[in-house]
Amino acid sequence: MINQLIQAFKPKSSNVTISVSFDNKYLDYGKILLNSLIKNSPDVKVVVLAINIPENDLKKFAEIENIKVIHENKNFLHAYEQRLYVTTRRIFLINELRQDSSTENLLQLDADAIVKRNLNRFGTLFQQGDFCIFARPKMKHEALRLTMNVLGLSNSSVAKELTQEWVKQLWKILEEPQQSKYIDQLTLWKAYEKVNQEYGVKLVNLGTPWIGSSRNTIIRTFYATKNAKGDRKLLKELNKFTENYLKEAPSNAPAKPEETEVFLTRSLLSEHFEKFGLSAS
Repeated sequence: MINQLIQAFKPKSSNVTISVSFDNKYLDYGKILLNSLIKNSPDVKVVVLAINIPENDLKKFAEIENIKVIHENKNFLHAYEQRLYVTTRRIFLINELRQDSSTENLLQLDADAIVKRNLNRFGTLFQQGDFCIFARPKMKHEALRLTMNVLGLSNSSVAKELTQEWVKQLWKILEEPQQSKYIDQLTLWKAYEKVNQEYGVKLVNLGTPWIGSSRNTIIRTFYATKNAKGDRKLLKELNKFTENYLKEAPSNAPAKPEETEVFLTRSLLSEHFEKFGLSAS
């Protein structure tokens, strides 16, 4: 009888594919996220883009049947250049997965998140809209109107159009070199505005109980770019999913250097633009 009740209330498969991207600076957080996925949502498909991370560091996860790890190694002139690259490289991965007919519902997670419940619960949201994200459309700064830590895209023509336009907006803004760490959010907002005007985007605004820092959220989100030293509750949650005990939750994100200028350019992403059909030459 107990087993029957468990099965009755167990979230039905929503064919969710998770995309996660992180570099060597966020390796500890990335592992924590993946461990939480394995424990609390073991049946979802996961695609991991690992940049400048030795294969052995993620071997444990790559051996799991429903987890695919894509390793990419690239040289950078400065740590902040790598940060800008990683921020925008995932746009191409998200678009590639969203255009793939075998991907039904796509959920992109930042490394600074912990999965606390089965992510198949998001299936109801994918039925309601094309695009699921924490949105603040009236924010003064365009770059802060959409928050990228959790992003959902249903298998709709509008969602596919949105990610295609996202790449185009990135191409457009990179007519001039960029330094903003919010370039992904800014270009996504511009893509959303354009596609919404032309086709109408069904936006589902994420909040509690789906994401947040409260006890009962499905995904516990936090900001690793801000040093969480002293946040004992967060540390307790993080340490549930790591073999390497953390004494604090540090920010490893390289800051924009003061002594020299570091920019993101089209050429740094040339191979990905070319695969999309845009030539950086």
